[in-house]
Amino acid sequence: MSFNSRERSLAGGAPLRLYKFKRGVIVWLYASGDRNITIGTEIYRSLRGGIIDNGIRRTGETTADRMKITAPADIEVAQLYRAFPPSAEIELIIYDHHYGEAVPQVAWSGSIETVRWPSLDRCEVSAQTLMATLDVPGLRLTHERNCGAALFDRKCKVNRDLWRVDMTIQSMTGLTISSGTAEGYPNGWFDGGFIEWSIGSGEFERRAIERHVGSVMRLMGGTAGVPLAAVRVYPGCNRTAAMCLAKFNNLNNFRGDPNLMGKNPFNGNPVF
Repeated sequence: MSFNSRERSLAGGAPLRLYKFKRGVIVWLYASGDRNITIGTEIYRSLRGGIIDNGIRRTGETTADRMKITAPADIEVAQLYRAFPPSAEIELIIYDHHYGEAVPQVAWSGSIETVRWPSLDRCEVSAQTLMATLDVPGLRLTHERNCGAALFDRKCKVNRDLWRVDMTIQSMTGLTISSGTAEGYPNGWFDGGFIEWSIGSGEFERRAIERHVGSVMRLMGGTAGVPLAAVRVYPGCNRTAAMCLAKFNNLNNFRGDPNLMGKNPFNGNPVF
């Protein structure tokens, strides 16, 4: 029988849901049934205690269409949100499937928004649809004195590999990390920058640097999950023309207007 015929059948269906969480090439696969499900080379694991969602809604309202998945508290993907949310988006694809069929049907897609633990043994994963990512203001860049580009992005054009500093974290507190290598750079050199470390399969986790003084760097969000090992550290930029020129020699790509007038020409007062 085909998927559609089993969907319409009164007794021939064996419905279940498959959940694929994905971060780059790292994938977590779960099945709602009582046994593991193999689809091609992928194995969707059955969970003790089960995994279930609150149903698919298509109202057009991003809040109403939010998907909530309840699962055991110790599933791998949920642990990434225990202390500090991961720096990269984790995608979610939900498939409708009938036991014994070869090809599941995509029913819903989006990304994880938050994870909470309403009880000791259960977690609740809240995810938003792909349409929700489009429900944002259209133009981000505005006419302003400071640069509107992010350091190292394609608009900034600064090659981040040329500015990478390899360090080994020698000690840490709940908020700060310390490395002797950082002491070789002026205070504030890494302000607004970030550190990154490998989590396997070519993926890296990142944490922003709030303040750098001597060998100590204070991390935004604290040091939970940061390994006491080798990390990559990148400097920051305050997005002013002065720093763009003096620190990065990148004024040709500066996307601001430091000579912008202080009076708004559109405030209703006549210019002449």
